[in-house]
Amino acid sequence: MASSVSTSEATPLIQNTSTPTNGTLGIDGNNGYNGGTSSKNKGGNDNNNNSSRLDRLQVSLRRSASTFSEAVSSMKRIGYLGSMSIAVNSLTGPAMLCLPDTYQRSGLIPTTLVIIFVCILSALCCLHMSNTISKVPGNDTFTMDIGFSECFRYFWGPRSFAYTQLLFFCCITCLNVSSIVDTAQVVDTFLGHWVKGGSGAINLVWDNDTERFQIRWLHWSYQECSEEMLITGECLPFLDDDGILFTLGYAITLLIFLPMALMDLKENAAMQVIGFLVLLVTSLGFIILFIQEGVDLKDGDVSLWGTEWGSLFGVVLFNFALVIAIPAWLYEKEPNVDVPLVVHGSSILSAVLYVVIGILGAVSMPYVSQNMLESLMSGEFGTVMQLCASIFAFFIIGLGCPLFSVLTRMNLAGSGLMSWSTANALAVYLPFLSSWIFYQGDAITQLLSWGGIIFTSLIAFILPLLLALHSLDTSDDEGAVDVYSPFHFYSKKSKKNVLIILLVLA
Repeated sequence: MASSVSTSEATPLIQNTSTPTNGTLGIDGNNGYNGGTSSKNKGGNDNNNNSSRLDRLQVSLRRSASTFSEAVSSMKRIGYLGSMSIAVNSLTGPAMLCLPDTYQRSGLIPTTLVIIFVCILSALCCLHMSNTISKVPGNDTFTMDIGFSECFRYFWGPRSFAYTQLLFFCCITCLNVSSIVDTAQVVDTFLGHWVKGGSGAINLVWDNDTERFQIRWLHWSYQECSEEMLITGECLPFLDDDGILFTLGYAITLLIFLPMALMDLKENAAMQVIGFLVLLVTSLGFIILFIQEGVDLKDGDVSLWGTEWGSLFGVVLFNFALVIAIPAWLYEKEPNVDVPLVVHGSSILSAVLYVVIGILGAVSMPYVSQNMLESLMSGEFGTVMQLCASIFAFFIIGLGCPLFSVLTRMNLAGSGLMSWSTANALAVYLPFLSSWIFYQGDAITQLLSWGGIIFTSLIAFILPLLLALHSLDTSDDEGAVDVYSPFHFYSKKSKKNVLIILLVLA
């Protein structure tokens, strides 16, 4: 104990050794210490006063730094632009690329009506989820970090918390895997067209003769494709290769977007703004280029009513999963950002892009592939269209990957279910390090269809409405979000009736 006291007090005394007051340094005894501080008429008094003022200044600076750090950590820096960017980027996922093919198979009228219907329903679900989160005591201004599953735990108990955690994880993981694979395929296509030597892949394939797996290195470039394959959009990387592939495009996707997935939502906001601006520019480019290609409704590629509607709802539902970003965004947004304005604005903008690009792509590309970018990047529609498609995929689809990982991690770790390192393992490393097994075949199409019907319909539509209905019985709070503006429902009975109607439609 003596040594610790002497060390802590030695610093100011040593600073005064140039003008000792009683012949001692005062390190080991009280005489020296008192002599150095009690002699008011000695020269060391000024130095001691200076030292005391310096100590007080250091303490003040430390307190100020601590206060500033706390203020920065709680600062909500996502304004209107960042909010719109996150919302639109959450809506324009990999399923958007399937819309031209969906229009050709399901028809102009059914596909457009389903998009409009799901857009309205999605916006109402997002607003109901926002309003329910605001009903948590003390969270009327969204100052508390209330995740998707955490909100269910508060209103519906711990069992609902566990179920929604599992469903939320499966839903976003489907979206994330789809985005990662689509981005990797686009990068491989870009390499095959623009880089000498094309793209490459490690191929793991089962050999029936030797009854063991073989590992080999494959190359692919657009020169392997025939003219007919270019026209029909079938010039795809490693299309005819069997087995499991780990491609160069996948490795590049991994290196670029995995570090972004380890950031928080506020750090990702800047990249989301860039992605949003790229979306607007490239979408305008697509519209102009589609019109230049010519619109021809006489070839029979697109009909008014279509011939096959089995996957229509699944693909469209996957486009409107905005509610998964709502809880995290509410906590990070600036207080002046209006929730209904962002939800309605982003939903309308996205729906307009879906309809315009979907229809124009369907009527201008006779043999569009299931993934629109595969046809656009084949080179058959010109270099400008090819570059526009590459930029679109890399920024829009690619930037969705880290966003999905961030949202999953926040729901897992923000509620205290697990540590951040464990949440990173499940939300970031698991999808990024395992999605390559879905690279081949139509696995992604099936993932979109079934994932959209099962997980997205529950997480983005049914469960938020059920929670809003249940909260009417467990809370008398009206909530801070005006869901139906400019219409108003004042009684609980009328609110319940509207929610029941929405649930039936969902």
